[in-house]
Amino acid sequence: METCTFYSLLPAPLVALALYFILRNKYPQGKFGLVHKTFLLGIAGILPVFVIDKLISIVHLDSLHSLNRTLFYAFVLTGGVFEFWKFVILRVYVYPSKQVVKTIDVIVYSVFIATGFTFGYSIYAIFFAPDYIHICLFAQSIGPAMIAIAILMGYFTGIALRSQHPIIDMLTGLFLAAIFQGIYRFCILTSDELLLYTSTAGMLIIGISLLFISLREQDKSK
Repeated sequence: METCTFYSLLPAPLVALALYFILRNKYPQGKFGLVHKTFLLGIAGILPVFVIDKLISIVHLDSLHSLNRTLFYAFVLTGGVFEFWKFVILRVYVYPSKQVVKTIDVIVYSVFIATGFTFGYSIYAIFFAPDYIHICLFAQSIGPAMIAIAILMGYFTGIALRSQHPIIDMLTGLFLAAIFQGIYRFCILTSDELLLYTSTAGMLIIGISLLFISLREQDKSK
């Protein structure tokens, strides 16, 4: 196994384990069944990705011979599909849970879903990654991109908990997450290092800002 391939497997489980131990330490008597479930459902997302990838290959939509085709592949066939799966898990399993009462709660579960999905995809990419994906660029950037996009979706799904128009907030989160994922995938597909690192840094700044906003809201509610 190449060094970059090995490193690509590390960010997701490391983030998941770090967050898990933080929660275990903060809530020693807490219930963590939903944490386990969301992480495993995130990993399971690789199954529809595998099926969709095969369909894409059959109809030759992975032949990226033009800018339009590359944009469609990045924003719809990968960004849209990836984030829709994560959104479904949030909406079906996390959003209705009685354990989830604050925006920060949704963000936490969104991160667990994202780490599970990313870990599954990293394993999948070892065997089925398209030739035009630079595995070293992926390994170097997937950690911050994964966290930032998860926070973004979790934040908007979280504010939907107390919103008068929850559907709009949730769909806003899904749309923005798909756009961010599409930007990230486009940078990976084109191997544009400057654009990749610049956009990933921007995503991370936005993600951290939303995280601090949600934490400040939590302090005010105490």
